[in-house]
Amino acid sequence: MASTKIINVLKDDKFEEILDLFKNASAKEVIFVLPKTSRAFKNEEHFIILENEAGKSGKKISLLCSNPDTNKLAKKYQFDVLLAKNGDNEPLIIAVNQFDSGKDNTDEGEEIKEGEGGEESEDQLMKPAPKFSAAMYQEDNDRAKSEEVLRPAGRMYDDNDEYQAVTVSQIKRGLEGIVKQSGKPLKIAARNDRPVTLDVKREPTYETVDDIKNVWREQSARVRVHSENIWTGINSRTKKSFRNFPRKSLISLGVISVVLLGIIIYISMGNAKIDIMPKKQSLDIQLRVSASDKFSFVDAGLNKIPGQLFNVEKNAIQTFPTTGEKEVAQKARGKITVFNEYGTTPQILIATTRFQTPDGLIFRTLKGITVPGTKVENGKIIPGSISVEVIADKPGQSYNIQAGKFSIPAFNERSDAGRYEKIYGKSDETMKGGAIGKAKVVTDVDFNTAKQILSDQVTKDVQDSLKTQTAGLKVINTSAIKLKESESTAKIDEAADSFMMAVSSAIKTVGFKEDDLKGLIKQFVDKTQNLTAIPEKLIINYDNIAFDETSNTLTFTVNIKGNGYAKVNADEIKTDLAGKNEQEIKDYFKTAVGVESAKVVLSPFWVKRIPQDKERTKLQINY
Repeated sequence: MASTKIINVLKDDKFEEILDLFKNASAKEVIFVLPKTSRAFKNEEHFIILENEAGKSGKKISLLCSNPDTNKLAKKYQFDVLLAKNGDNEPLIIAVNQFDSGKDNTDEGEEIKEGEGGEESEDQLMKPAPKFSAAMYQEDNDRAKSEEVLRPAGRMYDDNDEYQAVTVSQIKRGLEGIVKQSGKPLKIAARNDRPVTLDVKREPTYETVDDIKNVWREQSARVRVHSENIWTGINSRTKKSFRNFPRKSLISLGVISVVLLGIIIYISMGNAKIDIMPKKQSLDIQLRVSASDKFSFVDAGLNKIPGQLFNVEKNAIQTFPTTGEKEVAQKARGKITVFNEYGTTPQILIATTRFQTPDGLIFRTLKGITVPGTKVENGKIIPGSISVEVIADKPGQSYNIQAGKFSIPAFNERSDAGRYEKIYGKSDETMKGGAIGKAKVVTDVDFNTAKQILSDQVTKDVQDSLKTQTAGLKVINTSAIKLKESESTAKIDEAADSFMMAVSSAIKTVGFKEDDLKGLIKQFVDKTQNLTAIPEKLIINYDNIAFDETSNTLTFTVNIKGNGYAKVNADEIKTDLAGKNEQEIKDYFKTAVGVESAKVVLSPFWVKRIPQDKERTKLQINY
């Protein structure tokens, strides 16, 4: 005696669930009844898996579906396709017909549209199922005949075949919570976060399995007589039996399934969420820290953190007008470069050495110099040279001369023609400042204003450059920028229509990662206070900042204020609470060390204990 199992697949059923039903089926033949929009049989991979399982178990697979794409895949993998012959005037039998409805269809003959679904209320679920009407039957028959279908070759069924219909269903879960406040009794908060709902598919029902067998026997007889597909027709007596099939059995089966599913979820699907607030303690700590590029890791023992060295220098130069005026007798001055082409031996020139222009104007050096001798580079003789400041021998505007060449008259006076020709001076700029009588001069206001303007500018340039270079790092001594001595073409009270001033500034410091400092603070608080510190919640200030240029090390004091928290072992609490009920949870937290308050939420709503599986318990510590 053969055995056949009918698996009625709903459109949202998962393939994994359907596969499990197939594997567990003891029947030699399994018939899948599929809606046109079934999601489970859209991938060819599903047919490959079914073919493999059928080969291992020796089971025969047939499909009843109006989707041409699904039937095409079924034929590809040699499954029987059970469909009506196109153009057949006989009505089509749907062994386990499927309907979705978003409303309560309780009136006989009311239209139920395929493909519409919705959630039913608890009251609606308990209402009697609608009877299978002629209108419903005819609608489904018309729909089926509109599809272009083929029939299998010679399917025959034994009158003693047994058939079993199976449906996959789903259930949603709800939540219930337990809440505990510090010093207060633990209370149960009845929270139905998500009510239990069932996605119900409306289906015509049969009273007994024998009723289904009778229908199939009659249809099988028609196939033998007319050589037609088993699904090609049904007589008038069968139509009447469809209408008279009550839905009590299906509802009873559904209720039992829900209860069983609830028991399974109750046993295995409970979850717990625990929120812990640890006890806190005030912190007021001073910590001396060193940062250097020589440190490669955070050293909590010596309070050292890694750093990066930065050396930034900027210059600013500008010409300013003079505003003063007075009687002066001032000598012109400027710079010349002295060259030595005479020989490899350096030439010594004393302070006040005379340099003479072609016009006979004398300028003297302000200090003694040594002019380097010649050298050979790449086969060429390179003269030695040195720059020196010179001043006019007499005051007056006549010494404000343009750039030119200077000789040393002392060599000519000693008849040393060689040195006179080969040792000489050149200027690249005009000589300035020579004046007699009333002239414009540099006032102290002119000089200091120029210096301040350039100092502000160069300081900002250093800060901007440092900010760019230290992106992502903390620099705490940006105010330690050093201004170098300013340089000016004219001094206070010197005659000049304008003057040029140059100012430079620089900073040398160490930047560090704030996360390294926070890590050091956490370790320090843990070691000295036996508390957990959350650096982001602390107030941190810096004091006593110093930079040692010899060792390139930045040292500073960190002032720390805020709260530290008692240490809480989350894994230990989850272990201790596993399997505990409401009262046991209350008793546990009454004596829990370091816990200020706690809140426990259990879900779904029927769960009354912490799950034994710690993976189902989520514990969060709130600081």
